[in-house]
Amino acid sequence: MKDVTATVNSVELVNHNVYEVTLQIEEMTFIAGQYLMIALPSGEKVPYSIGSAPHELPKLSLFILVSEHNSLAQKVIEHIKSQETIQLKIAGGDCHIGCDVFQQHAQQANPVLLIAGGTGFAQMKSIYESLLAQNYQGKIAFYWGVRTPEDAFMAEWIKQAQSQHPTVSCDVVVNEANIDWQGRTGWLYEAILKDHPDLSDSLAIISGSVNMVYGTLDQLESHHLKTENCLSDVFAFAPHPSKPAR
Repeated sequence: MKDVTATVNSVELVNHNVYEVTLQIEEMTFIAGQYLMIALPSGEKVPYSIGSAPHELPKLSLFILVSEHNSLAQKVIEHIKSQETIQLKIAGGDCHIGCDVFQQHAQQANPVLLIAGGTGFAQMKSIYESLLAQNYQGKIAFYWGVRTPEDAFMAEWIKQAQSQHPTVSCDVVVNEANIDWQGRTGWLYEAILKDHPDLSDSLAIISGSVNMVYGTLDQLESHHLKTENCLSDVFAFAPHPSKPAR
């Protein structure tokens, strides 16, 4: 990973606790699906998935969840808001569209499943936009799970994604819906399996918490998703407690 100085363009609250941070970086690139690290004055380096695609450079976007007032994420947002430029390390991660697993299986996959929980949306958004920019010809099914309707954001982006291409689908799945929610409800894996009951030919990229990733993966593997056809950053730092390390 390389040290980079980024210009802060904007910091915008896009729902009740998620900020979209827009930066500008020069003479640097990355692969869709990778992450960066924000360097704080304390010496801490905090990782975030890149939420924009490489072809959008020099603009780069992040989605940062601040769930508690005294959290590390709050320190990150306060730091970004107070600076004209910030220091980054970019880019890291093995779960991206240039990795061997994706390159070997993506062209035959039916479909490529992009599965996100919460702000895991950022990584899947980057991959989705990059695949479309590269004129990927296969089917893409993007599923984004959130706890409540208030946890969703980027409504206009979602609306556009849902109508962009006949071989692309995009669904927001709310676990705890209210009476005003008109979209899909329940567990994320339930929506995926309703649409794709046999995953023998699928390639899955999953982003979210450790429990979300492995809980979803266990359900999908029970419907014939092959272990070797799965990608997640979680595999690198939190091996499945009941399975051999990948």
